[in-house]
Amino acid sequence: MTELRKSIHMAEAIKNVLRERHMSKSEFASMMGRDVAVVKEWLSGTYRFNLPTLLEISVKLELI
Repeated sequence: MTELRKSIHMAEAIKNVLRERHMSKSEFASMMGRDVAVVKEWLSGTYRFNLPTLLEISVKLELI
């Protein structure tokens, strides 16, 4: 799987969790302590996630 494909896959997975929880991008940004623009970049599918960011997202969304 290419890096771009992995980024797209991760963004889609996060969007699915947000959708299931009826959480807006704004609410997610607030939960993460980040600007909405950052969250939009994450969800665009072009952001290259690093392990600390993925861990932070997973913990905040209580996925782990």
